[in-house]
Amino acid sequence: MTDLLHLEFAQLSPVLVKFLARYGFNETCAITLAGTAGSRRVYFRLKEGLRTFIVLVSPSDDADFGRFLRITQFYRLMNVPVPMVYCIDDAAHQVILEDLGDRRLYDLVKAGEPPLELYRKVIHQLVDLQTRCFQFHQECPDIRSRLFDEHDLLWETDYYATQYLQGHRGIDLGGKDAEGAKAGKGAEEKARLYGLFRELARKVDAQPKSIMHRDFQSQNLMIQFDGTVRIIDYQGSRLGSVYYDLASLLLDPYTMLSDADIDELLRYYHAKSLNPLPYEDMFRQFLLAASQRVMQALGAYCFLSRHKGLPQFQAYIDPGEKRLAWILDRLGWAELNAILPKP
Repeated sequence: MTDLLHLEFAQLSPVLVKFLARYGFNETCAITLAGTAGSRRVYFRLKEGLRTFIVLVSPSDDADFGRFLRITQFYRLMNVPVPMVYCIDDAAHQVILEDLGDRRLYDLVKAGEPPLELYRKVIHQLVDLQTRCFQFHQECPDIRSRLFDEHDLLWETDYYATQYLQGHRGIDLGGKDAEGAKAGKGAEEKARLYGLFRELARKVDAQPKSIMHRDFQSQNLMIQFDGTVRIIDYQGSRLGSVYYDLASLLLDPYTMLSDADIDELLRYYHAKSLNPLPYEDMFRQFLLAASQRVMQALGAYCFLSRHKGLPQFQAYIDPGEKRLAWILDRLGWAELNAILPKP
């Protein structure tokens, strides 16, 4: 992993070097790590004087590379605030992007900035994506052809069961001890659990659908110095529940917003999105999608920390557990409490 996090100017493709030379960049420019993604994509910041660019280096087997570029083109045409793409080398899987700085929503909230105004601006962008931009989604095959449906929702909850319940909590879901004594009980528990997962997936799949970012959380939202919101890591965009991204944003274990802030921001979304449901009904639909989202996040934190050598994600397991408990408590679906057994 260490080698992947370091880039020399000589490792840039000739296509990128030629572009950079127009702006005075050469082997003496400063190159620092700007960020990483779970897919092994790595971002580097190149600096020469006052000018900076971001270089994306993507693995040769990254299926999202082309999708990222095509969705970027669509979003740019729709005036969705994603970064500009300046130069592409398809063969090398390297791209030069606009540098959006390093002020993530996450960083500002953690630094103590009042969150409400920041989040209202983000919700404005989310509503725009789900309404104005959605009207033209047929123009982007990479979005219109991918539907986040019951099958994908069940994949998420299976991921949660495998990585969190079995891998992290050590809960038996059908395994055997030396005498095979636990097999029956474990299989029973698994059947019950997966029955709940199927019912939850059907309910979320039945919700209204629009363009979905799929990872619309505080670390993928950049805040410019003028307060403008910019969106990154959107190559997973597809069609899905209108409440999934909202849950990713407001129930983000990275930031753990207060109950009062969550309520105010949900009501703000309810008004801005012109959601036809009464607020209490919308809130319940939101909680259903939120339970899906937070289970997926918990599974990811466990997988990345245990199997991908990224121990920093371990710190978010406890907040994720607390957030899932918060959702289940408010959802009032008693049987669903089985998805988060007490320690």
